[in-house]
Amino acid sequence: MRCRRDFDLDQWRHRAIYNSDAGRIEMHLISEIDQFVHLDEQKFHVRRGEKIITEFSYKYAPEEFAALAGKAGFEFVRMWSDDARLFGVLYFTCSRDR
Repeated sequence: MRCRRDFDLDQWRHRAIYNSDAGRIEMHLISEIDQFVHLDEQKFHVRRGEKIITEFSYKYAPEEFAALAGKAGFEFVRMWSDDARLFGVLYFTCSRDR
């Protein structure tokens, strides 16, 4: 089932910011004009400058992510990364304790 909408992407600008306190990238759409947006039978008034949050993308140091995964029952095995450790692929298995 598809949603009926009249969302004009030309009337919005995209903004991505890094929120260091929360450790995440936040993606926003910001309205360039006062407008109405319809989603099925709903009608929303959006003022110029208002934003819609479209994504939170959390960023973790490898050690932070391994600790978080450990709390969920996974065991860290190995990490592959670029030389600067700006990007990595982490390999986990199910913990034997679970």
